[in-house]
Parts: sequence; C-alpha cells; structure tokens
Amino acid sequence: MWFVVPARRYVTCRRWTDCLSPNGQFPFDDKHCDTLTTQNYLGAKRERRVLVIDDDPGVATVVTSALSQDEVRIQHAETGANGLQQLVQFRPDVLILDHLLPDGEGLQILGRVNRIDARLPVLFVTSRNSSELAIEAMKQGAFDFLSKPLQLEKVQQKTQQALESRRLMLMPVHLPSQVDPMIDGADHLIGQCPQMQEVYKSIGRAAAHDVPVLIEGEMGTGKQLVARAIYQHGRRKDRPFMKVACSDFSPQMLESELFGHEAGALNGATDRRIGKLEQCHGGTVLLEEVSAISQPLQSKLVRFIQEKTFERLGGQSPVSVNTTLLFTSSKCTERLTAEGVIRHDLYYLLSSFLIRIPPLRERHGDLPRLVDHFVGQFCRVERIGQAGAVRTSPDALRLLTDYPWPGNVSELRSILRRALIESRGTVIAGEYLRSALRDAPRDDTSAASNPLSTHVCDWQDFIDGKIDAGSNDLYSDAVMEMERHVLTIILRKTSGNQAKAARMLGITRTSLRKKIHYLGLAIEEFVSTV
Repeated sequence: MWFVVPARRYVTCRRWTDCLSPNGQFPFDDKHCDTLTTQNYLGAKRERRVLVIDDDPGVATVVTSALSQDEVRIQHAETGANGLQQLVQFRPDVLILDHLLPDGEGLQILGRVNRIDARLPVLFVTSRNSSELAIEAMKQGAFDFLSKPLQLEKVQQKTQQALESRRLMLMPVHLPSQVDPMIDGADHLIGQCPQMQEVYKSIGRAAAHDVPVLIEGEMGTGKQLVARAIYQHGRRKDRPFMKVACSDFSPQMLESELFGHEAGALNGATDRRIGKLEQCHGGTVLLEEVSAISQPLQSKLVRFIQEKTFERLGGQSPVSVNTTLLFTSSKCTERLTAEGVIRHDLYYLLSSFLIRIPPLRERHGDLPRLVDHFVGQFCRVERIGQAGAVRTSPDALRLLTDYPWPGNVSELRSILRRALIESRGTVIAGEYLRSALRDAPRDDTSAASNPLSTHVCDWQDFIDGKIDAGSNDLYSDAVMEMERHVLTIILRKTSGNQAKAARMLGITRTSLRKKIHYLGLAIEEFVSTV
C-alpha cells in the first residue's frame, strides 16, 4: 500500500530539518505510519523494499548488486531531507543510512527515523575508522552497521537479516477470532481444541504484562508464532522485536550477542560491541532454545531479569536497559532442570509464566481445520491448484489422522504442499500422501543424527506406484523426486541457508527458490530455529 503525501507539505529542502513542521515534528502521523506499515504485510505478494540514504551513488550500486538475486526493490536518496520524504512515501523494510550526509549527520537522521518508525531496521554505514560512531548508532537502535568499503557478501547477509527481522515484527499473527480466510499475507494460529484455547488465553495474559515468558513445545508446534503474538498484542508492539537462536552460538559468542563486549574481551575484538538486549531497549527479545544457554550465562540472565542491569563481556560498568525477554524450549524444561541443564533459579523465574503448546497428535479435531487452512492458502497464495475447488479425499484424511506427526504443524504444511503439487487435480488422494509420508522422518532424533536416512528413496516402490497410478510422465516425476531429495539433504546440511545451499548446488539463489517452490518444500522446516 502506498501513502501519498500532499505536495504542499514538501518542498525542496536544503537541510533535513527544513522538512519539519512549525512545532518541530515531521509532518506525519506516527500512529498512521504504524497502521500503514502493518497493512503492507497483508498483501500476499508484497515486494520487499530497501531505501539507501547516501550521497555516494556508488553505495546504491553496491547494494543493488549485492541484492540482485533477492527480488528486492531499491530506492536511493542522496540527502537526509530527500531520504526522510522517501521514508514516508516508499515504505522501506530496511534503511541503509550513511553516517555523513550533505545536509546533516546520520545520527540525527537516525533519531528522526526512530520517531517515525521505531521498528524499521537501520543498517548504519560508517567509514573504516568510525567504531565509536557505529557504537553510538547501535545504542540509538540501529539494527547493525556496515563499514566502507562495502563488501557484497556482508551487505547481502545483513540486509537479509534485517528484512527477516522486519517480517517478524510486522507480519500479523492472527488468533482464531481474527482469522479472515481472504487475508493471506499473515500468519495464523489455527485450532479450537481445549489445549489450544488455553494457549490463546495465555497469550492474552502474557501480552498484558511486561514479564519474561517461557514457551514450551516440540519442534514445529509454532513457538515463534506464539512469541510474536504476545509481542504484537502487548504494550511493546511499537518497539523493536528481535530473535536470537541460542544454539547458533558458542557460549562466549552468545554472551557477546546478548550483552555485548568491550574492546579486547575476545580474540580480535578491537572495539566495543553493543548486544541485542541494549540494542533492543524498550522492545522485546526472543531467545530460542533456552537449553542451549550455558550455566554461567543463565546466571547472568537471572540477574538481568531481576534487576534489568548487566555488564558487557569484559566490562565493569553496569548497563541498565528495559527489555522484555521471551524464551522457547523444544524439550520439557522441568526435566531439563532436574537433569542440571537449566539452573533452578532461572526455571523458577520462567515457570511463573509458562505456555505449553500441545503436539499435533494431541490436538484432537484440529487436523481437518489445519488441512483446510493450508490447502486454501496454497491455492490462493501460491496458485497450487484451483482456489475453492481442491478437497481432501476421505482416504487421505484417514492417513493424516493416523500419522504421528513428529514434525507437528510444520511437517503437516510441508506434506500437504507436496501432495497438492503432485495431485495435479481437484482431489488430494491417499496415493500422493502415502508417497510423501513414506519419506518423512518418524522421530526427531533419528532425523537429526542422520539426515540422509530420512531421504532415501526406494525407486522400485516409487516406479511401481507411478505405474499403478497410470502415470504417463514417469521420467519427469522421477527427476522431480530426485531433485526434491537432493535439495532436502543440502538444505538440512545448511540449516536452511539458501545462499550457502545455492553455492553448494552450483545454481543461483533465484533458481533455488523456484525449485523450493515447485517441489513443495517448506524452508522453515530446515531452519534450526523452527
């Protein structure tokens, strides 16, 4: 959705401050801004947008080159005044902001950007020797910083991270009472079983208080959706939201990621670094997989929860911030505490507000609702099948009901997409589901210990099944099956990192994304933080 700014409000400005109204405010309604930015995410095919504010055209060229395969629309402004105008009109998802502009300093512009849209991820561009400037930008809420000369891989990596952070903040998470089947540019929590009703009540209670919350549930049950629902319905919904996958870091690096570090605290750490808790002051941080946090760091988190203060790694001075923490765990935290993995004092703090998400196999009666929702979504959004015409056969529904679903809702979504692609008709029959379910892992442990074991295709059974089904395109079906297995293995090995997977496969990221789409793979199934 585009917001057209009245022409009389804006004239050519020599300095960005000339754009302010007489009362010193940018002539724009902040509340209106939030509404529009959220509505931007209600479109199923909304393009992603990056705004570059830098007087050097070469920076925009580098950014365009770095994101050339990522289907991102890029806009360039050479002054702070023009950049602030385009911020309103262009509605970027990420802002790349230079530290020094012809009409002002980047930090001043950053302060104005935060007043317009505090949730906009800003990548602050500095010169090679401007570490103090980068630190100050991070303290003021910048998402990250880039040093000149810009490196293509760094620009691409950090921009993608910022785009994902923006999506998590603005993509609505709808509860059942809010679900509109025609609104597909949103995530949905589906289910009416008693256990899920308790989850919805807990979301409402948690959103009303600024307290740490522990969300417990097996892989694929929707813990991140619940965390985002708490954030979006809470008091801090207009402030930043960031997530940290704790299992992606070593203990020392995780401490630096959360609390930051002083110069010399780590090998190669020549400058101070601002951590996520300080960077997200006033907002919310989601820590995924609490069991991956070391005991010493758990102790530091206990102190932070109780006192809202901490010291950076290698530092002595206390830092005070007001950041709310949400935690997730895919394993029983009570058992992990008894085993000594989680400290008792941390568990006692978190268990005071614990939300348990039931596994799909225990959600009696919800499976047909989930099937209808996903099938309808695939038809409307991804054009897989004819909207409103595709149905699931009784035989297929029985197969889905009898299956134990070790991967829970994420696995169901992936299986249905694949079956819908292969069915090529208006009915999802049991034969297509049997093929998809045959290759699915039966438990998380075996899948994690040996990724290859879950993707070995029995070609004799595959060919016999296709012949029995009357296939006249056996070669194409076999090639598609082979591609699906190869991509599944590589994506698991790269934990869903598409750039790395594309390099290993020797294809472009665009080609990989197209294959993921038409093969019916769900990228969230491969990301370790699901």
